[in-house]
Amino acid sequence: MPPRKRIFREDILKAAVQLVQEEGTAALSVRNIARTLNCSTQPIYSEFENMETLREELMAYIREHCLREDAGSYKQVALSFLHFAQREKNLFQLVYLRHRNEGETLFEDPNEMQTIHKLEVNLELPRQKAAEMHRRMQYYSYSMAVMMATGYLNFSEEEISTELTEYYRIILSYYKQIKTEEELQHWLERSRNLLV
Repeated sequence: MPPRKRIFREDILKAAVQLVQEEGTAALSVRNIARTLNCSTQPIYSEFENMETLREELMAYIREHCLREDAGSYKQVALSFLHFAQREKNLFQLVYLRHRNEGETLFEDPNEMQTIHKLEVNLELPRQKAAEMHRRMQYYSYSMAVMMATGYLNFSEEEISTELTEYYRIILSYYKQIKTEEELQHWLERSRNLLV
């Protein structure tokens, strides 16, 4: 009777996450994951063809388990991303601060399609405009997140909230062609409660 399998694919991915959290992206190797699991490298190589395959699946695992968010407001989408950068600096650097191949997506946002759909419906925008607006908000949030994850700037909760609100007011006014404060308040309220 063959020995029962002791280390599963998810165990390896969890160990890899833990390793990066504790020791940084440079520590990510099969040998170090095996050390974290207190096993040989054999169970890892039996699950993953090579380190590149493991790394690709690890990125997907982090996006799914650490970044997926069903936010009730548009601001919450950005706040979740920024809190991840602030709280999980090493994981953020692994996923977002790396060289990308041509054609590879920049943000790898697991919430993107759902968020764009909510903007489209709640702000009564054509899909293309909602996607463009969201992309610009991503650019802004991404730059803040990089500064936070690399220690360049440390934003307080109040500063994060103010920055997001001010920038959002600007792009919302542009995409909705808002002319009055009353109109702006109406669409801000619609953004606070993204329902779909």
